[in-house]
Amino acid sequence: MNEWSDAEWLTLQLGSVWVVSAVVGRARLDELEEAAFWRSVDDAPQDSPLGWQLMRAMTLNREWLLDEFEVDRRCIVSGLNEVASLLERVAPEVSRDTRECMLRVGVGLARARGPFGQRISDQDSLTLQLVAQLLETADETANDNPLNAAAAI
Repeated sequence: MNEWSDAEWLTLQLGSVWVVSAVVGRARLDELEEAAFWRSVDDAPQDSPLGWQLMRAMTLNREWLLDEFEVDRRCIVSGLNEVASLLERVAPEVSRDTRECMLRVGVGLARARGPFGQRISDQDSLTLQLVAQLLETADETANDNPLNAAAAI
């Protein structure tokens, strides 16, 4: 956390909230969604030290994190773009693991919303794919672009 300013660290903590917000289609979570969100935070894989620190900070800030999100003026896309920009400052594998951690929170909530709490709906799956693309760093986006491939298309 020492390499991040307070504002940047808050932006990283809000990353998972923007992911879930994209899934539910609004900024405010109802009681059941909020419970599923916090369960997903607790269950998110924490393979990298940054992912672990991030989920731990969110848990420790449980009292005010969602309130802070509601007063934040950034839209989902802007927020996710800022998170991706911040993740460009760490090693690619740490960035990937941290992004995966955030997406897993969204997957957990999407699964809870799905049929019988067991599957993710097609719409939520597509939303999570879009969110994953928004969270890609600039280098990853450029590498995934077929126009940048060495072979002819």
